[in-house]
Amino acid sequence: MKKYFYKSSMLALFAGVLLTSCDPEIDAPASSAGQADFSTYVALGNSLTAGFQDAALYREGQLNSYPAILADQFEAVGGSEVFRQPLMPEGASAGSPATTASGVVVPQRLVLAPVQDCRGDVSLSPTPAGPPGAFPGAYAAPTEQGPYNNLGVPGAKSFHLLAPNYGNPAGLANGTANPFFVRFASSPATSVIADAMAQDPTFFTLWIGNNDVLGYATAGGVGTSTTDATQFAGYMNAIVTQLTANGAKGAIANIPDVDKIPFFTTVPINGLVLTAAQAQQLTAAYAQQGLNITFQEGANNFVVNEDGVVRKLKEGERLLLTVPQDQIKCQGLGSMVPIDDRFVLSEEELEIINTAVENYNSTIQSIANSKNLAYVDMNAYLDRLAQGFIINGVRYNASLVTGNAFSLDGIHFTPRAAALVANEFIRSINAKYNSTVPLVDETQYRAVLLP
Repeated sequence: MKKYFYKSSMLALFAGVLLTSCDPEIDAPASSAGQADFSTYVALGNSLTAGFQDAALYREGQLNSYPAILADQFEAVGGSEVFRQPLMPEGASAGSPATTASGVVVPQRLVLAPVQDCRGDVSLSPTPAGPPGAFPGAYAAPTEQGPYNNLGVPGAKSFHLLAPNYGNPAGLANGTANPFFVRFASSPATSVIADAMAQDPTFFTLWIGNNDVLGYATAGGVGTSTTDATQFAGYMNAIVTQLTANGAKGAIANIPDVDKIPFFTTVPINGLVLTAAQAQQLTAAYAQQGLNITFQEGANNFVVNEDGVVRKLKEGERLLLTVPQDQIKCQGLGSMVPIDDRFVLSEEELEIINTAVENYNSTIQSIANSKNLAYVDMNAYLDRLAQGFIINGVRYNASLVTGNAFSLDGIHFTPRAAALVANEFIRSINAKYNSTVPLVDETQYRAVLLP
């Protein structure tokens, strides 16, 4: 197991949340695989499975992905010593491609660094570690030869695992291929599920479906939609039917409520703080536009433009982490200038998201039961994380940076949290298959890396 230790010069602000106890509460060494066979383990999923963190895929995150951690623990009960991943080169990172006026660029990983805002205030903030890379060169070929046990593909939705040509470079231009799969697919015409089955797995983990709703949520419900629930059920049944065709056992995880993660909870909706005079002036300004939007001294909800309707945010609605906060501070965004729809999750959009998650999770649990698989309730786990808990003297919650669980993009896990996720899988696997896979000591993995 690769261990990570903290720098001695920790900032006082974070010192309390990063301390660990001397006596980790971990299980005794394992001795039995029970009814499972871990000799050939494959992991299928999206960015959470791949080890994506801090808005990018990079080597450290991959080495500390929850499947890699699981594979380490499976060794104690007959699992292979080899768990191949399509590792990025040392020092390289690649985020999701974005089209700009100058062409397609690939953002690099985020790090905490001192950043000066538009008012001249300096604070530690997530910032790219380097300039964007050229597309598709930033998606460097893996440094190790396949076949790969970790088949997590950032950006993948449920149906993408079944799609042939998902790794075909020719499909990058029209969006039918994924650059993260292009870099390690066994052939241009293959599919993720085909590359998994080619290894004749004896055990698998499957955590897919997050992006079927998350893509809609992170776009503020603009220009996209959730996957139809009936179609989702068909895709999941097809995936699991193939994975279990040769008698493999496995664990399948459900979908967390996405609006509980920092990407949707970090920016408060009532961050518009006004003096009495400012509140009066702003109320009058909107009245001149024929809008009955009133303000008061102190905290006010931001003004948004939702589907052409200018209004104040309602309690329970969400602002995305990507909202331009410098524009809020210095250019009147959210006060005189309404925040655009793409940075907002309205009541109606949240209802669409919650309904989709409920339907997906009903399907996943039904499949797990019908196929006699371990069911990992990650939705319940994220609910507990949102409330906060302490393990081995460390406090965890869903706060960005200080919560120890989420990386700087507000969506993906830290290595420490990946270890906690691995333990959730292990608990469900042990309960289902009467195995005694040992829990991992999560204190050996880092949380947010401080400068």
